[in-house]
Order: sequence, then structure tokens, then C-alpha cells
Amino acid sequence: MAYHNTAMDKLIDEARFTSDTVRYQELVRDFIGIAFDEVPRVALNQPYLDIAMQKNISGYQYWFHRQLDFRQLGKQ
Repeated sequence: MAYHNTAMDKLIDEARFTSDTVRYQELVRDFIGIAFDEVPRVALNQPYLDIAMQKNISGYQYWFHRQLDFRQLGKQ
């Protein structure tokens, strides 16, 4: 993307070559803070998904792709 921030670049360059873990954590915290403040965010939509099953159905598993996987389902 076309985002450019010289202050962030300096923080990243310093963090990249420092051997002090405390200073490294401070630098990372600072450049992540800049990114949260300045870099545009894209809202992602995940529609509400409601699953209803009969009591004799078992094996439902949630999948990250939000599609029902029938392979684990079983009927008692």
C-alpha cells in the first residue's frame, strides 16, 4: 500500500537492530500505536449464523469458513 510514515520507519529500523529487549518492546509498542492511529482499517462483515438441530443429532463442529460440515454429524 502507499502508506509511508518516517517516524514509524525510524522506530522499525531501531527495533530491528536493538539487542535490548526492554527497548525493543517499547519501540514495537510505539510503532504499533502509530499503525492503529493512522493506518485505515477495513471492516469485515461476518453475518450472524444460527444453527438449530434436533436432540438426536450429534457431532456438530464450528469451522472458520462458517460452512456446515456434514462429515462429523451423526443421528442417534
